[in-house]
Amino acid sequence: MTNHRKTAGGRRVRSVLAACGLLLTVTVPPATSAPGPADDGGWVLSTNDTSANYSPTFVGNGYLAARVPAAGHGYSSRPIVTQSQLAGFYGAPSAGQEERAGLPAWTTLGFGRSGDVYGTGDWSCEYGQLCPSAYGKISGGAFVENSHSGSITGSYLAGLNTDDTPTIGGTGVIPVRGAPAGPATLAVRYGNASGIPQTVHIGVNGKLRQVTVPNLAGWDDWAVLTVPVTANPGSNTLEVTVGEGDTARVNVDYLALYPAGAELPTQIASATVGTTTDYRQALDLRIGVLTTSFDWTSPAGDKTSFAYEVNANRAEGHLGTVSVRVVPHWSGTATVVDELDGRGLDHATSLDSRVDGRTATLSQTVVSAGNLVTAGLNSVLRVGEKALPTRALADPMDGGAGQRADFPVRAGQPLRITKYVGVASSVDTDRPLRAASPQQAAATTAAGAAEAGYRHTLARNDDAWSRLWQSSISVPGDTAMTAQIHASMFYLLASVRAGVDWSAGPGGLSSDGYSGHVFWDMETWMYPALLAQHPDLARGANAYRQQRLSAARDAAAALSTPDHPISGAKFPWQSALTGKETTPGWSPDGKQEIHIDSDVALAQWQYYEASGDTTWLRDKAWPVLRDIADYWVTRAVPDPAGGYAVKDVKGPDEYHDNVDNSVTTNAGAQASLRIAIRAAGILGRSADPLWGRVADGLKIPVDTTANVHPEFDGYAGQVVKQADVTLLQYPWAVPMPPGLAQHDLDYYQQRTDPDGPSMTDAIATIAGAALGSPGCAVYTSLRNSAGPYLVAPFNQWRETRTGGAFDFTTGQGGYLQEFLYGFTGMRWGTDAVTVDPFLPPQLPGVDITGVGWHGRTFDLSVGQQVTELTLRSGPPLPVRAGGSLEQVRPGAALRIPTRHPAGDPMNCGA
Repeated sequence: MTNHRKTAGGRRVRSVLAACGLLLTVTVPPATSAPGPADDGGWVLSTNDTSANYSPTFVGNGYLAARVPAAGHGYSSRPIVTQSQLAGFYGAPSAGQEERAGLPAWTTLGFGRSGDVYGTGDWSCEYGQLCPSAYGKISGGAFVENSHSGSITGSYLAGLNTDDTPTIGGTGVIPVRGAPAGPATLAVRYGNASGIPQTVHIGVNGKLRQVTVPNLAGWDDWAVLTVPVTANPGSNTLEVTVGEGDTARVNVDYLALYPAGAELPTQIASATVGTTTDYRQALDLRIGVLTTSFDWTSPAGDKTSFAYEVNANRAEGHLGTVSVRVVPHWSGTATVVDELDGRGLDHATSLDSRVDGRTATLSQTVVSAGNLVTAGLNSVLRVGEKALPTRALADPMDGGAGQRADFPVRAGQPLRITKYVGVASSVDTDRPLRAASPQQAAATTAAGAAEAGYRHTLARNDDAWSRLWQSSISVPGDTAMTAQIHASMFYLLASVRAGVDWSAGPGGLSSDGYSGHVFWDMETWMYPALLAQHPDLARGANAYRQQRLSAARDAAAALSTPDHPISGAKFPWQSALTGKETTPGWSPDGKQEIHIDSDVALAQWQYYEASGDTTWLRDKAWPVLRDIADYWVTRAVPDPAGGYAVKDVKGPDEYHDNVDNSVTTNAGAQASLRIAIRAAGILGRSADPLWGRVADGLKIPVDTTANVHPEFDGYAGQVVKQADVTLLQYPWAVPMPPGLAQHDLDYYQQRTDPDGPSMTDAIATIAGAALGSPGCAVYTSLRNSAGPYLVAPFNQWRETRTGGAFDFTTGQGGYLQEFLYGFTGMRWGTDAVTVDPFLPPQLPGVDITGVGWHGRTFDLSVGQQVTELTLRSGPPLPVRAGGSLEQVRPGAALRIPTRHPAGDPMNCGA
């Protein structure tokens, strides 16, 4: 993958550059921050301090998801924007480019007295203060970013220009209180290193003017521009926006309104509204519920105890719930506010917002940019499981909507308030689209859940998660590592769902990272981790590709020339709604990273190996495998020296474009062709003779002097971005002598960029375990594959040591594969499962439950001396181990010696 969005300060991955707790100041943790504490055997992750080393987590059910800020509910923009995601919800905001669109934040549920409602009151700044733009209301495609230094709070307003295109309507608004009437000065601190002056509109109380901001030396430099304005007495609204004719490639740090002729203020406005004490936020991975508890004292002095629970229901994919238990320590008239916060909208527009006060129902239709997808949202509010009369909130003018109810409360009397949110879309794959419109389906879901009640609804969710966790991975005696494993699987499970035939991007359903596009990340990194224990969930990723085969065929045909016709199917490097290539035009990857075809073919074949489902192979996978084989035999060209070559490509090492004979690309093409031949034989179909001829002729060269596989023609030891040649060993299983395989690992480990993505070391762990690499090599690569990328307090992953996509499900998938396929040595086969365990002495063991193969379910317990395989259900299981084929019967355990590294495995260096 490559970062592909250009903002004011350069390229970036969208998901890592914004978000906040609505009431609490939070910052992006340093790359070395330790993961949060784990409770209850590595199942509950928690924190009681969000002031440092904190990034918000997300809940999801594979269809619907939401990142939840430190506030425990609602929308925020720091340090990572709290997006609400929906599977398949893509828009086309510019030039037909498909990108993941964002729903309004469906998690907002506030409570308080009168205007002091926790979590929904507008933040405001004082006249004569510096007002950080990151604290204001941001809409229209603008967002908060923190990739450049020097801002007064560590984050700032960005996104006013994306990919050198002004974000027309991108806006930041800051309310200012306590102003005297009359002449004043409006100051804007900006960043602009575009190389030329830029224009943007600024003003007070809707009176905007276009201003020109000069160019500065670099994006970490800032300057202040001032304009004279007239202030109203009391409240005023400061605004920066992108209007027609603006160029707007700028960042905005703060705005300030102060007396005309006075010096620029120095006091920075606080981010908080009210005060919070006794705070704790905990994610229970077993049931997918995020709980946030605290005492809050409003600006008026009212104290209330809160305990929020946010959940995307696993039993009902179209349902999300937000429930809060409140204990007011005051008596009087309380207000509860249920909102769909339009600040979360991205590449989408809300329509037809309505409130039915009699049934306490809030509804809204959301249409993605380009009218690609329509979603219906329906929120049913219950106070003590009763429908109190509600009324609509004033239109916030940001695409959001809300309802409120007022009722009496008594001090010390606890109360539960719940909103049941139903969501459906026009591209759902798990419901009959003709049965009901998205809004009707959403309304039915929300109303049904409200009628059943919160306890019943949550119990169904708990049962559904419990069934998933019958398949788990743990390291006995190591709660911290077990928590990392559980969290990695949880975030992956939260992004996929049986029946939801949408694949996952590098950020899963946590964000719009990489625009929500689908890369090889699924097939190569996430998918194998799902396939072992959750084949019904993995199957959806294959279905996603199968349903877009026609677009892949069109893409291959479009490459044909009279001199070089191309047949078959070319799957896109970046895929979204339609299956067309969505890689930005400035990047060569869409044309060159053609190894994606082989990644798709391998995943299709692996599902057949694991399931043994010949009907599925015939009806679903065969057309994909056949067309990929046809693509490779026409994409490869005869080599004058003999055999075949694949020219002008980019392998997984994305630091090198336009290379010939990328060894990993060739190995994948060769494997794809041989997979198609095997599938044809199983199905009784004809295999094109060219498939075998080209497969045998593709070059997998070895530099006999250096005893390594050169990455491509002419490779001379250059720095490599990520695992490339080492993929020959796993997953491609290219035959080679053990000495050559070990030398490849050692050689490329010395040449791989340490600032590359996190999954590289996972391959070193898996391949090293298979080889029995000596000393501490395998344990070191295991440690390096996780520690530098984990983010506190919820064991989420960065793409790289310094940033990148977040939460990076690609890295999590690679990490899980180390345990599933590395230490077990497990490999799929059409006739048996192979097990060849290996364990470094630093690990006490690895326990894996609920692995599936051909209708059987089995468990593996890798111990220091012996590994036990136990068949839990199904007919006898054929297992290859230690050079023999064994039949394991239900209830019986196969005992296999566990291998260990040679040499001194305890000398791991610093």
